[in-house]
Amino acid sequence: MSKNAMPTSPRREYVISLDHRKARGAGCERPAEILKAARELFLTQGVETVTTRQIAARVGISQTALYVYFSSKEEMLDALAEEAWRSLAQALATADPEGQGSDPVLRLRAILSAYMRFWLRRPDDYRIIFMRKSLRNCPTDDDRRFATRDGLLERLAKRFKEAAEAGLARDSWRPEAAALAMWAAVSGPVALRLAFPDLDWPPEDEHVQATIDMIIQGCDGRGQNGPAKALEPAAEGVTFVD
Repeated sequence: MSKNAMPTSPRREYVISLDHRKARGAGCERPAEILKAARELFLTQGVETVTTRQIAARVGISQTALYVYFSSKEEMLDALAEEAWRSLAQALATADPEGQGSDPVLRLRAILSAYMRFWLRRPDDYRIIFMRKSLRNCPTDDDRRFATRDGLLERLAKRFKEAAEAGLARDSWRPEAAALAMWAAVSGPVALRLAFPDLDWPPEDEHVQATIDMIIQGCDGRGQNGPAKALEPAAEGVTFVD
C-alpha cells in the first residue's frame, strides 16, 4: 500500500440463503416471499426478536433490497394482519349475508361462531396479530377500515340493535357497548385455548356452542327488567345476616 492510499474498512459479510434467491428480473413475487419468510420467523423466534436482516437473509436478498418492498418490520406485520382481517371479513359476510332477514339473534350466533372458528383454525395468524406488544390498526379514514376489527364490531352492534328492537335483547344496553362486550367474550376463550392447548378443553364444537350460549343468554332481555334472576341471592335461598 502506498503512503497516500486510504485504509479500507473490513468487508462486512451477510449470510444469505441462496436456496431462496430468485433469478434477476423475477422479483414480482418478492413481496409475498418476504411476508412468508417474516411470518415463519415471527412464529419461531418471536416478533420482538426478529430483525429485518434475518428476514432478508431467509429470502436470499440484501437488507437494502428488502427495504424496496417494506420499510420496516412493523409494515410487514401490518400487511400480514390486513390479509388475516380481510379473510375474517369474508368469513363473517358468508356467515351473516346482508338481506338475509332472519332472526337477529340467530345472526348474532352465526357471527360469533364464525369469529371463534376462524381464529381457532388459524392460530398462527391469531398469534401474530394479537400477541404483539403494540397493536396497530388502519386509520379510521382509511378505505381498508372494513377489513379491521371495526367490521366485526359494526356488524355485532347492528344485529344487537335489531334484536333489541324486536324485544329479543336488552334494550337498555348501547349496541356499541354490547358489541365490545361480545367481542371480548369470544376472544378470551380463543386466546386461552391457543395459549394453553394442554388443558382439558372440550371439543371445539362444544366449546364454541357453550361460549355463545352464555353470551346470548346474557343479552336476552325477554321478561327481564334487571339482573338475571339466577344471580340474585334470593334465587339460591341465601340469607344474609348483618
